[in-house]
Amino acid sequence: MKTRLVRDGGSAVIFEADKDYLLETMAKLIACDSPVGYYKLMQPVMEELVEAMGYHGFHDRKHTFYVRVAGKDRSRTVCLGAHLDTIGMAISGIEDDGTLRVRQLGGLNYAALEGVSCRVYTRFDTMVQGVIELDHHSVHAWADAKERKRDDETIRVHLLEDVTNADEARALDITPGAVVAFDPHLEIHDNGFILSRFIDDKACVAVLLGVLKWLAEKPVVPACDILFAFPYYEEVGFGGTYLPDDVESYISLDIALMGPDYPGTEHDVAVIADDYHGPYDWDLTNALIHAGVTALGERPEVQACLRYSTDAMGSTIASNNVAAAAMGPLTRNSHGREITHIDAMEKLQKVTEAFIMSC
Repeated sequence: MKTRLVRDGGSAVIFEADKDYLLETMAKLIACDSPVGYYKLMQPVMEELVEAMGYHGFHDRKHTFYVRVAGKDRSRTVCLGAHLDTIGMAISGIEDDGTLRVRQLGGLNYAALEGVSCRVYTRFDTMVQGVIELDHHSVHAWADAKERKRDDETIRVHLLEDVTNADEARALDITPGAVVAFDPHLEIHDNGFILSRFIDDKACVAVLLGVLKWLAEKPVVPACDILFAFPYYEEVGFGGTYLPDDVESYISLDIALMGPDYPGTEHDVAVIADDYHGPYDWDLTNALIHAGVTALGERPEVQACLRYSTDAMGSTIASNNVAAAAMGPLTRNSHGREITHIDAMEKLQKVTEAFIMSC
């Protein structure tokens, strides 16, 4: 359903989302490996996507990708952000048998990763295939295989190469600091459900690209300048710590939660009022709630996410002079193989459109 808002002069704004574009773009983004800090593959993909709409993107020194859209009030800039990095792993050492020790990049749940195929990106522009396994990987070989704790001390990457010792692993350009990306196993179902790793946050990146497409194709101008930001370090807490000086507000589009304290379904969107650092800006958060009512005809869920944070909150902790807020699609099994629905992505795009027309 399309939603209309009467503006000055009697003209109407239609908030809408292209479902096929959202799904195709999200799938393209999910297929491109971008574990925390690894931007080499994603940069040309983002440049291609925005250039196809007629925009010119640019990067800062942290490789955050930006697109600026001029608004009616050129004296004000509001930033909308969605992060391109995903949880991943970094190589911390090489065992005598050639398996690789790892440390997590972001809040991994190792129980959700055992047996998953992965790719090791080396410091020498090569890639080696592998699989994530427990050091005591077989119930037939180790009595404690089922009960053994899964953590940085016990999880390994086994290379799918003829490697039997550390020197053979090093000969494949493996060093500490190489990064590990793992298979997303994306499924898009005919009924609209989406099952994949890295819905966090590539569903929201696709939504912001959908907003850019809407702005490019429709005779609409946002209320002020909008800076679209796509950082690479959210999962380790500092994606939004730098902002251009002219930004007055930072709104993160990131996943919203599902669980005992978080009512709603995968079809819904939520505004994040608090996270584990504390509250988001009161007025800006209320503006997102109001935009939800305008775009959807009903108030979105409001969440206090006490085991969660966003780049918007990171921007304020880093002493940027900005107001911060956040919202996103309700997503089940976060940091595992996540589940959301195309309805939530469409709703999020419409709420974002309503917000930028009145911010």
